[in-house]
Amino acid sequence: MKPPAATFLRRNLFAVVCCAIVVVLLGTGWWLWHDLGHQDEILQSRTLQGETELETIAMSPLLREALAQTRTTVERINRNLAVESNLADNLWYFYKLEEQTKARIRGLNQLATSGPGQDDRAEYKPIPYTMEVSGTFAQVMDFLQSLESGPRLVKVRGFNFRRGESSGDAVVLQLELSVLGKA
Repeated sequence: MKPPAATFLRRNLFAVVCCAIVVVLLGTGWWLWHDLGHQDEILQSRTLQGETELETIAMSPLLREALAQTRTTVERINRNLAVESNLADNLWYFYKLEEQTKARIRGLNQLATSGPGQDDRAEYKPIPYTMEVSGTFAQVMDFLQSLESGPRLVKVRGFNFRRGESSGDAVVLQLELSVLGKA
């Protein structure tokens, strides 16, 4: 004789399969219901990512324009970098400013720099200078402004401003500065 469970399964196979499917679906529904908070967090995160990407896509022309301007600026900076070993060109830059502003350069020295180490991969380095400029107050200030707004990047590290010793020079400006150069 067959066991009663096997007989019951054979007679009610469709009902047993349906009950098993309902139990599996109920278990899956319960698991999804408990995982709903985590899924909501994922949805919020992906929504924010999508909005950010949409804003980036909308700003794409502005970003391209900013990138083009940055590349142009970097190219202009690289064209105007001083080369430490090219002393004549470096000094000529200052004497050109002297000619434009009518101030007189009384002393100009390019100081030695320590070379970059083998591990130092810097593209740029400061080239230090000391100089003394004399002239009228307007000429000396025009020279200083030309240094600050010229094509080469100049950083004034120190200065001393005093009245000129002779009657022809109204003021004397002593400068310690560095010019951005190629490493």
